[in-house]
Amino acid sequence: MRFFAIIALTFGFASAQAATDPKLLLIEQKLGGFGDKDYAAAVERTLGEFESRTGVGLRPSDLRRCGLKLSSESGVGLATPKPLVRAITAALMRRGFAQNAITICDAKADSLRQAGFLPALTSQSQTFEGFPVTAWDTFATDWAKEGQLRYENQVLPRPGAQDVPWGDARVSVLPKTLIDEVDFWINLPVLSDSKSLGVHGAMASASLGNMVNSERFLENPFNASKAAVEVCAIPKLAKRNVLTILSLERYQVLGGPNFDASWSRSEKTLLSSANPVIIDFIGLQKINAGRTASGIEAIYPEPPIFNAANAGEIRLGTCRPADITLVRLPAP
Repeated sequence: MRFFAIIALTFGFASAQAATDPKLLLIEQKLGGFGDKDYAAAVERTLGEFESRTGVGLRPSDLRRCGLKLSSESGVGLATPKPLVRAITAALMRRGFAQNAITICDAKADSLRQAGFLPALTSQSQTFEGFPVTAWDTFATDWAKEGQLRYENQVLPRPGAQDVPWGDARVSVLPKTLIDEVDFWINLPVLSDSKSLGVHGAMASASLGNMVNSERFLENPFNASKAAVEVCAIPKLAKRNVLTILSLERYQVLGGPNFDASWSRSEKTLLSSANPVIIDFIGLQKINAGRTASGIEAIYPEPPIFNAANAGEIRLGTCRPADITLVRLPAP
């Protein structure tokens, strides 16, 4: 499954028409800028387009709660943009969610704090502009007692790593909040290259970046891809992940996922889909274009995560351009 001769968003997508399957729809929304007003208008158009074309309503259901999964592990330099978070929370409140029913979340309290989504002191309200913020590592010890929240893999942490509180270093802990406590959650990754996965984007955020004790995979590409795909495919987690929205306000073509400003690039674009594989596939084209323009070798061959995403019984979503309905929306 190789498309390296094809540059993102120029290949032969299916013509834009109503898509019955959300995973076959990709929305490219241009931004006028990176301010709050720019994101607010672009996000509302994106969500409206997604709802009208798929029939998926981003409104309260049985639990009357939803989650926004951020990417904050690289710190403030390469994190989900705050104006994007503000725009989505405002759009969800217009659709009927109460402010305290929209949970902003990520795996680690420290990274959420460094990225400015949690206050400096734990004694302060653990909120971001009035919205509750939850870090998975705060609850992992208790969650590890539940069988459905334990992801077991024989890969051990590197020598010298701190022991896990639940006693078995081969166990990572999945986020109960996104599995049991929300009607749906929206994935808000950032994009970079990655030694372990090739592309660190939508699938990484929904898997390795969505559980505690996942660092053990980061230096082992084969096991990282296997773990990422398996976690993305966990039924109760995948069912509630209705949408991924990737902002290209800042992405990184080399040295990721650790932040390095010298390799950061920027584009006034939002990419949105229920299919994380097509988001990452286009991300790969963006990364390789940036690397080639800077005289750096492109990522080749194609990272194995793309084949693994649709192998055996696992079907995370196609990245074949001919299968995808692309809708391009200009800046509002």
